[in-house]
Amino acid sequence: MRRLLLGLVTALAACAPGGGDASLPAIRPGPVKGATLPPAQGEAELVVRAVQASAPEQDIAGATCTAASPYFTATFVPPARLLVPDFGSAAPTVTVTCKAGSAQGSALVAPEAVWSGGAGGFPTVGISVGTGNMSGVGVGVGWWGGGGAGMNAGHPVTRYPAVRIPLQ
Repeated sequence: MRRLLLGLVTALAACAPGGGDASLPAIRPGPVKGATLPPAQGEAELVVRAVQASAPEQDIAGATCTAASPYFTATFVPPARLLVPDFGSAAPTVTVTCKAGSAQGSALVAPEAVWSGGAGGFPTVGISVGTGNMSGVGVGVGWWGGGGAGMNAGHPVTRYPAVRIPLQ
């Protein structure tokens, strides 16, 4: 039974959405001058890497990138984690442009709305064993969270997929 429970927990944890590489420098973009910003609900992370077009697993040293949206902008050296405001349903697509010498590349990065709650966005499974009432021992299994009401209620969040910008 213990192995089954450990396997279930491990499988659910492997499916949970993970964050970016915490060892990368964190960059907080500044607001676009004159822009009216919608209310933010925390932060979303966008991991950016500038890579060789012929070897997309290899970062390019010395590249510079600009991330721009109607609400914020930043110039930085990749690889980096951009910590942008989570504007919920008003989250903008981000244009990321990178250059290194004469090589350049760009990408549009669209936000993804996901439901967060329960156990990492997944419903929570619980097992209850009690003495029951006059009839003796009772055993029950529950499935809750991941969007339900109450203590385990989830909430929508915005996530940006990590992006590799191939420079040509």
